[in-house]
Amino acid sequence: MLNNSRNLNEIIDVNLLQAIQDKLAEITGLAYNIVDFKGNPINNYSNFCDFCSKVRSTEEGMKICYQTNAHAGLEAAIRQQPYVFKCPAGLVDVATPIIVNNNYLGAIFFGQVRTNEDKVDPIKKSNYHSKMCKNNYDLLQDFNKTKYIDYSKIKSIYSLVEIIVKLLVEKSELISVQEELSFNNIKLFKEKEEKKRLEEKIKLYELNSLQMPISLDFMLNTLSTISSLALIEDAAKTQDMIYSLSELFRYNSKNIGTLVSLEKAIENIKIYLKIQSTRFGERIKYEIDIDERVNKVKIPTMILLPFIEYSILNGLCPKKEGGLIKIKGYYDQKDAVIFIKDNGIGIEEDVLFSILNGKCINGSLESNLYNANNVLIEYYGEEYKAIIKSEVNIGTTVSFKLPLA
Repeated sequence: MLNNSRNLNEIIDVNLLQAIQDKLAEITGLAYNIVDFKGNPINNYSNFCDFCSKVRSTEEGMKICYQTNAHAGLEAAIRQQPYVFKCPAGLVDVATPIIVNNNYLGAIFFGQVRTNEDKVDPIKKSNYHSKMCKNNYDLLQDFNKTKYIDYSKIKSIYSLVEIIVKLLVEKSELISVQEELSFNNIKLFKEKEEKKRLEEKIKLYELNSLQMPISLDFMLNTLSTISSLALIEDAAKTQDMIYSLSELFRYNSKNIGTLVSLEKAIENIKIYLKIQSTRFGERIKYEIDIDERVNKVKIPTMILLPFIEYSILNGLCPKKEGGLIKIKGYYDQKDAVIFIKDNGIGIEEDVLFSILNGKCINGSLESNLYNANNVLIEYYGEEYKAIIKSEVNIGTTVSFKLPLA
């Protein structure tokens, strides 16, 4: 599983990972760092506690920390899930593995806390903590000042970190497949079967990218909002935002590649709209009206979000006063009809034509809009494609049908 041929920073966008890491450190108040598969840090630490900073200031302490990171990261990779452990210095940490194309490249660590869970085992038997603190009162004081956090909160945070890592890995694997396809187009054009396989894999990743990773821009903006809330309140609203974001990511990762009921998809959309309403305040308003007769219609997991996200970010947000988005679902003979309307700034006719024909994809929002329409066509046929009508400074209406059976 180890990959010695390529570095983590050659495959994953480490700058983006650093930005996410810093935001998570601000929100949770915990320490974060990213290491390669050898346990060596590849970026700047975030929010390290005084105790751990002093431990790492010694040659022996630094060596033990690096060895612990290497061991814990590999253990997490073997388990293919976050690994919670107590380090030799006596504090609880969590290692979340970064695995790309079945190769373990490194891990995200967070923690440096004490907790109530007595089942958190030491990563190895050691008297290092006792030896360090025995004759160093100041260090013992620093240890006792480290954050105490309930174990259930640690689990909530590591589930969010795990999902964020999966988003970045998904993006990295998609880029890797695209590069491989480009190379084969040039060098191995005659190998049609290989080209076909790669093209099918690209389609799968495009569908997955539509269904799973809510845009990383949205994730960073949301983390920034949560960070700001953490500074101005104490901190029920912040906890609610973290919970909403976790639920949103959990829904995406759990249901990727499947069909879900319209009712379940709308529940997820409500979480997304709640987050955006918190972020933009009174500028973003929404109304949802779904006929109960169409609640059980099965749809691709994330088919609604691209249209709604584009409506909010490109339609309503540019207006100083914001606006209203209406989402309606109703029964129409043999089909369900989904109707999404906003009173935003609208889309110019030539821009809309280019987006729907894949000729003017300037960013992830336009790309997701194009992909969502293609998914509708591929799943249900040409007659079920989205119909988008827009007037500049008036608003945009999206409608599409879904077969009831």
